[in-house]
Amino acid sequence: MSIDVQTCTDILPPFQLVKGIDLGYNNDYLFDVTANSQYALTSASDNCVRLYDLATLQLAHTMPAHTSKISKMKLKNDQYLFTASEDATLKRWDLRVPGTTGPSQTFKYTKPLTAFDINCNDTMAIVGTEFSSSNFSADIGFYDTRNTKLMHTFTDSHGDDITEIQCHASMPAQFLSCSTDGMINNYDVTEFDEEEAMVSAINSGSSVNKTGYFGPNAEYIYCLTHIESFSLHTLEGDLICDYGDIRTIGLTPVKYAIDCSYDPATQRFYLITGSNTGSVDFFHVNVGQLQHCQQLNIQGGHSDVVRSLYWNHATQSILTGGEDGRLCAWQGQTH
Repeated sequence: MSIDVQTCTDILPPFQLVKGIDLGYNNDYLFDVTANSQYALTSASDNCVRLYDLATLQLAHTMPAHTSKISKMKLKNDQYLFTASEDATLKRWDLRVPGTTGPSQTFKYTKPLTAFDINCNDTMAIVGTEFSSSNFSADIGFYDTRNTKLMHTFTDSHGDDITEIQCHASMPAQFLSCSTDGMINNYDVTEFDEEEAMVSAINSGSSVNKTGYFGPNAEYIYCLTHIESFSLHTLEGDLICDYGDIRTIGLTPVKYAIDCSYDPATQRFYLITGSNTGSVDFFHVNVGQLQHCQQLNIQGGHSDVVRSLYWNHATQSILTGGEDGRLCAWQGQTH
């Protein structure tokens, strides 16, 4: 299938750099960036989480979060930050009292954690692990968030490292997992029977980097692989569109996918890509068509690979973190 690629600059406002700071991590670099109403939050290779004042990007708090690599960091509502690590723990941090009391909850597992999510009503934490040669599997573990108790474990769903867990936005028993084994699995864990819980499975044919739901009712799935291919699927596992290798787009230098993002207000879905020189591009995604909307101007921004991006659609504000050790804030300009 040939993919139509166009330029369309009126879908998104142009984004201007508001502020960029050098994080001063020396030889350490940034993994993830996100934000709540008060702070920009980063995780770094020194196993710390740092909180920056959202208005000034001045450092407010440093939290030594883990003893090994922080694999994922996610916000739950405005109040809680969750971090998962290769030290085999998932931790909940109360951002109302950052850096003063340690984590408010710690969920302990027996293998390095590579992925996690919290379901929509905050009753269950789901973790994914590295592949282990001891049982020839990567595990999915389920915790009761009321008492940090491990409730169930799935050990037959993936045969290699789990790279993402994504819970459904409105159905607390539904979630996705993906892995370097090439599979994306869609589950309903109303009952914790591993075979019965798997609603559908997608074989991407390549190691999967990211997956997630999108659509007005989160009724579709996207897939980004480690060979930079991009595809869309139904919840039942049927292919909607295979865009192939996004590095062949041609309109702008695309070297890798950063992630995808869905705007519920406009019901538009975007692919976000990066280059080796620090540019970030936004593509509006249609079936069989990608529309290039905007590029974040690298002048004053980033000079190296952008690892993570947080996009607040409601305020049209963006945070980016790069391997150049910089944190940048961008704002969409209204006409």
